[in-house]
Amino acid sequence: MKNKRKKVKKVTVLYNEVKSLPFSDKDALLTEEGGREDAAIIARALSRDGYKTEIFKLTPETVREVNSIRTDLIFNLCDGIGSFPRTEHKVPEILDHHQKPYTGANASSLILTTNKVLTKKVFEQNGIPTPSFAVFETVPQDLPSRLEFPLFVKPVAEDCSLGISANSVVTSYARLKKEVRNLLKKYHQPVLVEEYIAGRELNVLIIGNGREAKVLPISEIDFGEFYIGRPKFVDFKAKWVENSFSYKNTTGICPAPLSKSLQKKIENLALKAYFVCGGRDYARIDIRLRRDGIPYFLEVNLNCDLSPEMGESRSANTFGLDYNHFIGTLTAIAARRYNFLV
Repeated sequence: MKNKRKKVKKVTVLYNEVKSLPFSDKDALLTEEGGREDAAIIARALSRDGYKTEIFKLTPETVREVNSIRTDLIFNLCDGIGSFPRTEHKVPEILDHHQKPYTGANASSLILTTNKVLTKKVFEQNGIPTPSFAVFETVPQDLPSRLEFPLFVKPVAEDCSLGISANSVVTSYARLKKEVRNLLKKYHQPVLVEEYIAGRELNVLIIGNGREAKVLPISEIDFGEFYIGRPKFVDFKAKWVENSFSYKNTTGICPAPLSKSLQKKIENLALKAYFVCGGRDYARIDIRLRRDGIPYFLEVNLNCDLSPEMGESRSANTFGLDYNHFIGTLTAIAARRYNFLV
């Protein structure tokens, strides 16, 4: 939808809350807490950046009220409709149906990038390095010749590091079968098994659209003493369980120390990944940097976490955007896409 060059004055922050999950992983609710609090933080930042704001909770019952929202732009924080699983893409479908301008990705791009296998296939089709992989719907009876240990095992369609633990890197066939069996039982979805890339872990934040899209300073995960002699990767506890050793021994560094040539190479590939996966307004891309300097792309996180304490905000701050201006900038980027004055 194109608007007649009006200015965005009011922004409605759309959010959902998850009260239950379809699998037996109580810790996973940690990733879903604070939906209203997150919405209030975004609304407060927008207010400080000069916008009128309100928040709106999206549930199966309030979906019918979306068309009645009177606002210039919707800031979409939803990862679904209420507690319903696999409904993140339904939110932009609803907003498009009612011709409501909104921030972030459309439905087709979310369908692509919330499936790690589909994303990796797009990487391969476009010459973007990604670890070799296989997908298992049952416990494997053999291993494809293209795969060699160590391997990394995770659910195909979960985010927030759900299903990723200290056991995710396997070094034997027996451990592979055990981990695949556990994930199949818990998450009721195929399991992705890919080459484990030993090396550094990088996060790349991209904001903007078309020729205006830019890569902000690249972040790196610094692994502390707990990881000496262990595989270095961010598991569920490192992200969400504050009293865990992995949480206490993972910190973000921004900008990541990279040579200019390597930084440029990563930026160019990240922009390519952003565009081929349908990135819009903003996204975070996760990369493993092998010891020989080859970056391997893992996934594209559209509508990524914008909380003040997350790496995306750290990258924006290093770029020179304090939190209020960061959120305001993302709003302006989306507004320009709808031909609003900013």
